[in-house]
Order: sequence, then structure tokens, then C-alpha cells
Amino acid sequence: MKKLLLLSVPLVLLAGCNLPIGPGAKTPPPEPPLVVITEAPIPPGFTQPAATEPPAEAPTPPPGTELNLGGVYMLIPPCLPVSASGLTVPAQLFDPEGGPQEVYPQHRRVSFSGYPLSGTFFEPFMRVFPVEEFASAYAAAPENYAAPVIAQMQTLLATRPPDGDASLPFLVMAGAGQVFHGQAKYLDFANGSGVRYLTSYGQYYVPYNNHDLFYTFQGLTTDGKYWVSVIFPVNHPLLPPTYDSSLVPPGGIAIPSYTSPSYDADMSAYYAAMKALMNSQPDNTFTPALDCLDAYITPLHVGD
Repeated sequence: MKKLLLLSVPLVLLAGCNLPIGPGAKTPPPEPPLVVITEAPIPPGFTQPAATEPPAEAPTPPPGTELNLGGVYMLIPPCLPVSASGLTVPAQLFDPEGGPQEVYPQHRRVSFSGYPLSGTFFEPFMRVFPVEEFASAYAAAPENYAAPVIAQMQTLLATRPPDGDASLPFLVMAGAGQVFHGQAKYLDFANGSGVRYLTSYGQYYVPYNNHDLFYTFQGLTTDGKYWVSVIFPVNHPLLPPTYDSSLVPPGGIAIPSYTSPSYDADMSAYYAAMKALMNSQPDNTFTPALDCLDAYITPLHVGD
């Protein structure tokens, strides 16, 4: 039996994806009824701000597919051949009798089809949360559990320290903790900023593997009004296919045996070695390439 990793994070009461406690977990239940967001016209001058004087030559528009989904403006780069659709998701309020669960205000969600990876734990998606409305979502709770995460992000973006071992901000995740993270990088988007990184969440020592690993961007609009949360699954050839695989790809690192008498120490050393290994890998060795996913983030503009 796997040893459980006691992850003391305030996100255990935050909203999430009902992540597995260990092997054999069931697929998360379906979400509540959703409202489809239809595509709206792109505001003139969205990708190219109006100039006070006309340029000598018209600038070449950036390549990609430009969309406006309910006030979420995006430019999908050619390196990410996906289509996007938008939904308005009803609020899920804190329930004192509900146990660890997703808690969030009504928000906008963007889903992607045609993504180059399938069969991963997470599907690719983006959520845009109205920050002030988390207080209403947690009205029946002892406190607003999203507030410390939002404050952590505000401090992080104000100071932009180098990456360390502490968990990076994430909204929202329930019943699980951030087991590791790597490839952290600050990114600015059209009207905000945040941090992208690779991670996995769980209630046990989740090893680096291609089923559970995902790229995430977590950030705030400049006015502090909206939180942007993006998840894209990623793979790398140095990683085994699943958490319980005995395969060690050439150049990879073996997952420690959970029967080892020094399992805790073994996993700590493993995580440190794997973070260094993943951080040393060029962006284009991941699938999708990390710089390609960054190219989706940077043109984002979140309006009302």
C-alpha cells in the first residue's frame, strides 16, 4: 500500500477536479448545467493598438486564429492546432456538509478540442474567475479560502523572486496538494501577468509521469479583477507513461520503490533530481512545446 503524502495546503477546501487519492480513482463527476458562450466579433485594433500617426507600412498581423469568447480574447498560435469553445459555469458554493469539493463563483470556461494529447488525467481548459466573488462563494465557510492564494499571487508578481521549493499559487483544486513543480516562468499577457509551471497534484507521492503532468498558467489581470487559470497536459520523452510504470526511458530517472525503508527520503531526493532534469530540458522537447503554450498565454486579453 502506498504511503500517503500529508500535504497541508489551504487548497484542500478549494475547488478542484476531485483528483485521485491513489490508483484506481474514478473519473470526476460531470459539471453542473452550463451556458454556451458564443463567439463575438474581435474588437477593432485588439491585436494592434491604434497609433496616433499612421505607420509608413501596415504591420503584419500575428499568425494564428483570433477569437473572442464572452470577453476572453485569444490568439491561438499555429503551433497549437486546436479549436476553442466557451461556457459560463454556474457558481458552486461552499457546503459545510460537502467535504473537500470545488468552490468557485460563476465564471467563464474555455475548452479545447483537437489537442495533441489524449488520455491524460486532465483535459485542456481555461477558467476566468471574478476575484471579488470568491468571498460570496465562501460565505458559508469559516473564511474565504481563496484569499490567501490570491494574496500570494499578488506578492509573487510584485516581487518576482526566483523559483524555490514552496508551492506556487493555483486556483482552484480540492482534496489534493501540489506535489512538485518545475519550469517556472513569469509571463505577461495583454492585460495582466502570472506564472507558468509544470506540476502534478495528489494525496500521495505522485512521481513525474506523462499521464499526470500538466502545464499551468495562473495569473491576474492588471486591475486585479480576474484570475486566469489554464491547464494544458504535457508529455516528455524522459518520463514514464504512468505513475506505476517500471519503465525508465533512456536518460530518465527510476521511480523509487514504495517498499523501500527509506521511501520518504528516496522521494525527496527523486523530486529534487527530477526538477533539475526537467528544468534543463529545452521547451521544444515537450509535447506540446512549452514556448508554444506560452505563445497562447501572452496575447490573452480578459475583459468583461
